[in-house]
Amino acid sequence: MQSPVRALRGALLLFALCSCEGRPGDVPAPTASRLPLPPGVVARFDGGVVTREEMDREARRLPPALREQFGSEAGQTEFAWSLVDKRLLVEEARRRGLSNREDIVRQVRELEERLIVQALLADESKAAVAPGEQELRAWYEANRDEFAQPERLRLGRVLARFENPGNAVDRARARGRAEQFARRLQAKEPLAQVQSSGDGPERARGGDLGLFARGELPDRKMEAAAFALQAPGQVSPVVETAEGFAVLQLLERRPARMPPFEEVRAEVEGRVAPVRQRRVFDALRARLRSGSDVQVEVTARP
Repeated sequence: MQSPVRALRGALLLFALCSCEGRPGDVPAPTASRLPLPPGVVARFDGGVVTREEMDREARRLPPALREQFGSEAGQTEFAWSLVDKRLLVEEARRRGLSNREDIVRQVRELEERLIVQALLADESKAAVAPGEQELRAWYEANRDEFAQPERLRLGRVLARFENPGNAVDRARARGRAEQFARRLQAKEPLAQVQSSGDGPERARGGDLGLFARGELPDRKMEAAAFALQAPGQVSPVVETAEGFAVLQLLERRPARMPPFEEVRAEVEGRVAPVRQRRVFDALRARLRSGSDVQVEVTARP
């Protein structure tokens, strides 16, 4: 009897295959009467075969988690069974005449239209001349402000969390810990060493809180204390936050800058691409409209 876990895996796989993103069934043992499969064929059934090429193509369309799950030899066998099941289901649906049902025919036609239009636009884009250096530089100059990098600080933090903000004793204890952290940092003790006694998620990174521009720190008091620091290594006074009492250390100050074109060329190309694709579409649409006798009359509904 098939286990519930295996049945669930098979159902998920079959759903993934049928949605183009398999029922594995209990795999019967091979019998001596069965002929070997031809080279390149992984499964045979009454009415067709499944080839290794088809199996590999379907596997590439699976979500990564399922693809990894069916990577073993046993998983590959299960996957092959799911492909057979899919084919059998399709054949049964066709035998019942479901492929001729009006709603299914319409959806197939709509899918075909989307796919061939996508292929047409891809052909047009491929034929279009790629943007040259002059066009890219002109776009960069016209949109320089979008590449401006504001002043940013890399901050270290040591946090003394209070469990109960409304408890005066708890708050006093947390503040005392934070003041002790500040003294240790001011005495040039390494941040990671001080942070080993502190709290907060940055503890796993040796106290490194990350890079921040103005407006990116969630706590306004902490931001004011951070941007008051001038030289790397400087330590802030104790700052009260929603989590507890914190001490900040400036690790790096990066001044505001405008990166040169050469530095952001790849990003410029990526930003220009959708604009060019839209131009290609507009030009193709205009050409097709001008070559067709189009008439559109839409009246308001009564």
